[in-house]
Amino acid sequence: MEQKQAYEPLLIQANMDMISDIYELIHMTIKAIYTKYYSDKAVEFFLELHSQENIANDISAGKVYVVIFQQEVIGTGTLDGDHIMRVFVSPQFQRQWIGTLIMDFLEAEIIKGHGAAWLESSLPAGKFYHNRGYITKEYEEYPLGNEKVLAYAIMCRKKFPIDPKEFNAPSQLVRREMELQGIDLDELRTVFPKRLYLLADSMYDTMLEKNAGTLTYHVGGGVYVMDHDNSVGFVKGEMCSPGIAIQAEDLIAAGAKELIHVGFAGGYPGTKIGDVVITDGAFHDTAVAGLYGCNGEIVRSTKELTDLLCREMDAKGIAYRRGCHRTTDAGYVQPYWSAKYYEDKGVLCVEMEGAGLFSVAKFRSCRAAGIYVISDSGSGDDWNLGWGEKALEASISKVIDAITNNG
Repeated sequence: MEQKQAYEPLLIQANMDMISDIYELIHMTIKAIYTKYYSDKAVEFFLELHSQENIANDISAGKVYVVIFQQEVIGTGTLDGDHIMRVFVSPQFQRQWIGTLIMDFLEAEIIKGHGAAWLESSLPAGKFYHNRGYITKEYEEYPLGNEKVLAYAIMCRKKFPIDPKEFNAPSQLVRREMELQGIDLDELRTVFPKRLYLLADSMYDTMLEKNAGTLTYHVGGGVYVMDHDNSVGFVKGEMCSPGIAIQAEDLIAAGAKELIHVGFAGGYPGTKIGDVVITDGAFHDTAVAGLYGCNGEIVRSTKELTDLLCREMDAKGIAYRRGCHRTTDAGYVQPYWSAKYYEDKGVLCVEMEGAGLFSVAKFRSCRAAGIYVISDSGSGDDWNLGWGEKALEASISKVIDAITNNG
């Protein structure tokens, strides 16, 4: 029995023999798709714009690429410096990642020598480009005659996926730091605590008072190893997303596999002073998340680790709330409309570090989670501070006890 051969779409540079195939693909797609969005006059403009002569000129200049599947041209894209043009996919192959294949290739070529990718978007393609991270910079109009104009968006993308292996400065810096202490980093990674708690100031002080660990490694701020379990440690957490992001980089480079932020947060409606929140992720108002490639509105904690923390709290009989929270770089500026937006999203609290930690952890394939104790609520003159209240002190004690005894 003859085995059926499998074919994969192949992206190659176009040659002059492909002019007719590319022309037919583009014109067929325009007639099938654009007529749903544009007037006859606008469709006629697009057909004239993508003439055989214009396509031939770009092919001769080495600017045109095609996707071949079973000896058929099913997609095409043109690259002119930092400018992407003429991206079309045969209607029968749309929503099958062919457009993504073309764009991935063209963008990878652009960022070898440019800082951003630019394109003009048609109406049918606008959502596709927006989902890839393109932002509309301006709108332009082209006169079509009879006082009619064709409006189109000029879009730009300047954030692209990054490979963590290309950014290994943390490992180099920690290796050198350890060498100066007479420690080999490779050996350190075999004994370094796998789980670390990054504790807010007063929680860190409380942990020191309990004499639960020993200062063992001078990295990431000074790591204490738990006396009852040398695979677990704690460190004083840095403040704000940039600070904790740098600290997380150092600790991960040293060998940490789980980072758990334990801190304080301002409560949103539905929470009260002393409530414990275990977060599923952070809505972020911070630059760190985007710089580490987390472009969505939420940076998630690691679900498996978060589930484990919940089980550990359950075993200790500690009540908690679970849900998402907000991370902001502006601790004292909480406008009503901003707070209302996140309140409507159902966030439980707001703090300043979680998104930074979760972004780095995701980038470095490290597990991360967060535990927050509500210490205050409100804003402006209507600000309820819980410091000194029994409910807050009791919750701090319970959380520290759970960390000390569970690891």
